Amino acid sequence: TLPILSACAVPKKASASAPRSCCAMSRPEIAKLLRGGGRYKHDIIPDLEKHLQDQLEQDFFDPEANLALLKLYLLHPAKTEVSVIEGVLLKALMAYPATHFSLCMFQIPEKYHTELKTVIKLSQQLEMAKFKSFWKESETAEALKRATGWQEKVRDFIAGVISNMYRSIRSEQVTELLNLPVEELDARVKKMGWSRSKEEPNLIIVNTATFESARVEPKGPNHMTLDKYKSLFFAASSAA
Repeated sequence: TLPILSACAVPKKASASAPRSCCAMSRPEIAKLLRGGGRYKHDIIPDLEKHLQDQLEQDFFDPEANLALLKLYLLHPAKTEVSVIEGVLLKALMAYPATHFSLCMFQIPEKYHTELKTVIKLSQQLEMAKFKSFWKESETAEALKRATGWQEKVRDFIAGVISNMYRSIRSEQVTELLNLPVEELDARVKKMGWSRSKEEPNLIIVNTATFESARVEPKGPNHMTLDKYKSLFFAASSAA
């Protein structure tokens, strides 16, 4: 008797209407598909969709492949899957403070925005540093369940904002902003390189940089608003 081959092992004749493969492709393989004019061929859409699903399940990020997928949807609108677009935005949401979310939105026709309003609203709340509102909204956001590790990625982003906006902060404020169980606070403090104040253990030192040097030669009054500070922070983070 002949051995039974798995579906992935059986060679198939390639066709424009069928996926290139039923197996997951590695990032180098995906990158190879996108070289040259390959990124404009609609027959790679199933591969890119499967690659996105792998990103959501395995917690990694391939922004170039995701943007290529959105571009193909623009070129071949009949093949557009709104649930896939939602997945692309979820991965971009997890990449803050990078600007991937905005780049993705430029590739998404406005007619789909209503169906994507949950993820778009969550993004807006992060951009405006409305972290408490974000966590409240996330409680009923079913879409987030598709993305493995989203809580940790968002907490990393918010913790970075805390480090740049505070020198010290009370522990209860940190747990509230990060929506973090109290028993996980010390692990977060260690991960961020923060420390507890020796004089007041409930106070967490999040930024040890000294500011005296910045006051030696003042350049004039600084009336920077919170929104301006956030814009500066995001711009610096994107350039890094």
